[in-house]
Amino acid sequence: MKRLVVIISILLGACSQSMTQTESPQTAEPSGEVVAVETFVPEPLSTVPALPSGPVTLVALGDSLTQGDGDDTGRGGYAGRVLEMVSAIRPDSTLVNLGQSGWSSDALINGDQGLESQLTRAVAEVTSASSQGRNALALVWIGSNDLWYLYEFGGEGSDENDTLDGERFSTNMDTIISQLRSAGAQVIVAMLDDQSKRPVALKREAFTAITSDELNRMSSQVVVYNQIIAAKAPQYGALTVDFYPTDIFTNPATLYDDGNHPNSDGYDIIAQKWFDVISRILK
Repeated sequence: MKRLVVIISILLGACSQSMTQTESPQTAEPSGEVVAVETFVPEPLSTVPALPSGPVTLVALGDSLTQGDGDDTGRGGYAGRVLEMVSAIRPDSTLVNLGQSGWSSDALINGDQGLESQLTRAVAEVTSASSQGRNALALVWIGSNDLWYLYEFGGEGSDENDTLDGERFSTNMDTIISQLRSAGAQVIVAMLDDQSKRPVALKREAFTAITSDELNRMSSQVVVYNQIIAAKAPQYGALTVDFYPTDIFTNPATLYDDGNHPNSDGYDIIAQKWFDVISRILK
């Protein structure tokens, strides 16, 4: 774990002034030891300009959580609900939901399952909106499948694999956020929950090759991912919404029957958390 902390410090050193030690949820090391984790202070909203008046083109990128798996109301998961909320303030706002179940950050950038890259399509949507004088807002929620696949298919869990994976995810976040910002979008990126605590993981109902040790590693690696997101966002003038402290993915009242995705009540809460950030940059 000491080696992991040193590597994280090097990886994120450019943003060390933004880091503060706070008391936060605890994460198990692979050895089982419980340690406090480091957290980052997100970019202050006062430094991010409000969106000009007028309708907003929302572009949502991500995996099954963005696609809305588990939502049986037909409202389109969190993204559809966010559109409803934004439209109440900015009439004629629209949504392009590019989320695809099973996609990782690699797939989001490069495409998968015979489908074009979400990032390529998102940049095109943002560019089109900007050319029409519309506000463009990109919502990015990715990384869950990166973690599942790392420990299910990436060989035996090890410090070296975790380090290389962190470097890969960091590069991917640079690519995603920078291209969306360059195209003219305001960007909000979601920080991840600890999915090793979800019932689907604890009951071994999916990704059954992941060992108990690897679940502990996953719990540590999601902290690495979130530190990367929290560090990258202010570099590009992006914002974050934080799902790490929530119980949405462990509370039966907000979980779908699969123990992995939110139900309609869970998506209500998720949408509200997104909108709490969005509303502060709407005039």
